[in-house]
Amino acid sequence: MRIKLINIALCTLVLFATIIWWQNVRIQRVTKENTRLESNQNTLLSDIDRYQTRDGINVASIERLQLTKKELEKNKKELIEIIKGLNIKVKRLVSLTETTTNTEYDVITPVSDTVIILKTDTIELKCIDYKNIWLTLNGCFDDKEFKGEIASRDSIVQVVHRVPKMFWFIKYGTKGIRQEVFSKNPHTTIIYNEYIELTK
Repeated sequence: MRIKLINIALCTLVLFATIIWWQNVRIQRVTKENTRLESNQNTLLSDIDRYQTRDGINVASIERLQLTKKELEKNKKELIEIIKGLNIKVKRLVSLTETTTNTEYDVITPVSDTVIILKTDTIELKCIDYKNIWLTLNGCFDDKEFKGEIASRDSIVQVVHRVPKMFWFIKYGTKGIRQEVFSKNPHTTIIYNEYIELTK
């Protein structure tokens, strides 16, 4: 009888320990999901932070957005179609970045006279030829239109980093993940930026 009571007590203890362990796992899962959703809400409600470095480089900074595969497929259908077109499976994605830029130039360059001699006619055109490290512009005007070529060069740099928590002046742990994006072309402005990290 006593052995039976001990066995019942042990079984009850094991059952309680299992229930406590399972509840702890569920609480951790829910806490992690709540943290992710709160972080996403803050990211979606915040604007892009813009600043300029000492070198005069314009930088756009944004917090990461953590999405599940389902959330990504539901909210970013156009992006998903592009990814599928690249023969990449969504389940293999680690992160995505989408950046929109705008490049504006003020071009001042001399206009030269160019004479083209055809078999039957001679045509006088006004032509321009402009080139710097970021832009090439050349072409000619006739009475009706401009024909030429414009080539703009750029280099976009993206830096993903941890933002530490702070207590007074002590930095510790991770408060969030941010992405800093900048263009090496001084004429380019980052209009829109989004950094998505996939989570299970």
